[in-house]
Amino acid sequence: MTPRVLIPIDESQTAQKTIQAVIANQELVPREILLVHVVDVHLVQRLVPDIQKNMVYDAAKKSGKRILEKLAKPLQDAGFEPTLLLELGTPGIEIQKVVEEQNVQLVIIGRHPGGGGLRDIMFGSVAKYIIDAVKCPVLLF
Repeated sequence: MTPRVLIPIDESQTAQKTIQAVIANQELVPREILLVHVVDVHLVQRLVPDIQKNMVYDAAKKSGKRILEKLAKPLQDAGFEPTLLLELGTPGIEIQKVVEEQNVQLVIIGRHPGGGGLRDIMFGSVAKYIIDAVKCPVLLF
């Protein structure tokens, strides 16, 4: 059975470097992979009036789809077959749900530079959350 691999992505340089590292080590990664992008709706729920939320969510979904397609392209060009998943919610929690629902055996995730310590305590770290929350191995870039 081929292991199910999940790569959470965002619009950052870290995500692009993670994709490049997967391509550079493609002999170690199955052809079929899952790419997930989570639109963080936390601020929308607090700051946007209810009447405008659907409009903001629609725009966020379109942006998320563009991010997924942009980062899927180099993977497809390298022979991978990515399945694109777009979720709305808190990134760490939604990624954990995808891991459980999709029976993922490995998560490959990048960690943004400058993290750790006080920054993680105040703002959180999706990578740290994933490491602590999922039951499968996590490869951290």
